[in-house]
Amino acid sequence: MWGKIWDMKKIILGLALSLFLLSGLPALAVATRSAEVDLTVPYEAKDRLVSMLKSQKVSGWWVGNSLKLSIRRAVTDGVSPNTLMLLFLFPLVAGLVAFSRQVVGVSGFGMIIPALLSMAFLSTGGLVGLVLLTFILLAAVLGRVAIKKIKVPYLPKLAILIWLISMAVLGLLIMSPMIGLERLSSVGIFPIMIFVLLAETFIEAQITRNFSTSFGMTLETVVLAFVAYWVIGSPAIQTGVLLQPEISVIGILILDLLIGKYKGLRLSEIWRFRKILKK
Repeated sequence: MWGKIWDMKKIILGLALSLFLLSGLPALAVATRSAEVDLTVPYEAKDRLVSMLKSQKVSGWWVGNSLKLSIRRAVTDGVSPNTLMLLFLFPLVAGLVAFSRQVVGVSGFGMIIPALLSMAFLSTGGLVGLVLLTFILLAAVLGRVAIKKIKVPYLPKLAILIWLISMAVLGLLIMSPMIGLERLSSVGIFPIMIFVLLAETFIEAQITRNFSTSFGMTLETVVLAFVAYWVIGSPAIQTGVLLQPEISVIGILILDLLIGKYKGLRLSEIWRFRKILKK
């Protein structure tokens, strides 16, 4: 009896997760940028970025403009400017994640998952990414409840769960034009795999910890990834790292070193112990 109650509780909490994320979608549709151009695809926006590089006059060679000249030579030789720009942006995302953990006190799921999630949001757009991620997490929660009593080892059970999630996403993509979600039909496999990775980590956290803890860590990870997506999706940031690569490389390294030097209380700890600190 108690097991059934607990299963229902997990279903309700899973629905709460989806409703929490989806409740903000109407506002996000206005407040956030949709990904009209997928910068993770090498040929998307290539002409715009090449024109941006040509608009900046770089003459002569010295240490201060060596990266600028190297980027232009690489683009001339056929390297995608999208890929080059994302290679500058990814360390920035890692720095933001490190800042959130070291200074703010946000836990989440490590370094790589929120960084990859931010890139997935950059690929799908914030609104579409949140819809798809919510659907995958909900499918993972309901799928785990559905296969809980299947008597097979952990890895085959996880494979069955991923099969269920994949079939659910397949159904969503097939139905998306019919239910007015045409933007989902153009989503590539890369962001879907990243979202499934988060769902797997979420399920593992449920097993090793509990649902409320895993829910909190997942929510922190998604919020952190969305903030990072908002930063790297800024045209000003993209223009800055592409046209001033030397400054961005040195600046990000200095930021990482400063974060590493921080030894004080995290902001979350200051808030948590604010009453004690006031005494």
